[in-house]
Amino acid sequence: MLCRYIITDSIHYKFFLVIKAAALASGLSILLTVRNYFFMKNILVLIDLSPRSEQIARLALKIAWQTNANVVLCDILKQQNKAFIYEEYDFWSFEDMHYPSVGALVDELRESTGNILGEPEIGCARLTGRDTHTIAEVIAENNAWMIVMGINDVHEIGIYSPENYTRQIIDQSVCPVLLIPESTDVTTFDKMAYITDLRYCDLNVINFLKEFNAHIFVIHVSASGMPDMEDGYAQEFLSDEVAAKTKYNKLFLRNIKGNNRKTDLEIIVHTAGVKMVAIVNKKHQMLDRYIQPDTNKKRAYHQLPLLVIPYMNGHF
Repeated sequence: MLCRYIITDSIHYKFFLVIKAAALASGLSILLTVRNYFFMKNILVLIDLSPRSEQIARLALKIAWQTNANVVLCDILKQQNKAFIYEEYDFWSFEDMHYPSVGALVDELRESTGNILGEPEIGCARLTGRDTHTIAEVIAENNAWMIVMGINDVHEIGIYSPENYTRQIIDQSVCPVLLIPESTDVTTFDKMAYITDLRYCDLNVINFLKEFNAHIFVIHVSASGMPDMEDGYAQEFLSDEVAAKTKYNKLFLRNIKGNNRKTDLEIIVHTAGVKMVAIVNKKHQMLDRYIQPDTNKKRAYHQLPLLVIPYMNGHF
């Protein structure tokens, strides 16, 4: 079955007239068509049609409902390569694959949402290769606002290697990448944590996160070589320099100081009920510090979805 492609604002106006005519013929609302054409942001979901693909796609669909976005599914493995790759590495049985194509999964998701007027559009994108350059083209062509993809363990992205496909996507992506660990049991995203040195807090990150309309716990962790912040000063800084400028009133400070930072972070994440952690990539080594394995114990926060935001002088 043909995929229903999501049209982005890069298409010329004459194509919009075609879309408009199609909407009239099918009885769709012109206002809905205009909205999808000009304003909707797209969540690009990278899947491989493994048994976890449906879980990842459904989480992305929940985010789409929450942030008023569309969903674009993209199969990152060519069909003829699946049997060899998964049987060779014993990931899962190719014969047990539930969805024979990304289009079949798209149809299942559409049916489950009930085709309600105003629901997120669900489409699919073609991928001609698995290299990061091709992925970058798909990101641009589909006007991706965010990427969602699965990962076995967040520690994997700490391995810098040409074979580390996930790390390459994170480092080269121009939009945030949400990683869903295999062990996660998160089903909602009503509370999230943004780990940063408050003195260098990116307002654009807050503006991105507030699209979720969730409680955001800004967790201050001093950058390497920087002193801790006193609680009073940190709260004043958050109120005056972050909350006031982003006009968002669901920001809550958590100030981590001293030498037991991993334990303190675990306590904060647990007691606050955090469902997602956000960190800016390549800034003050905050991401590398977060994913560093603990030799003494496994940290529960490593099982949470991790949103890696690109660092481009404060803009993405």
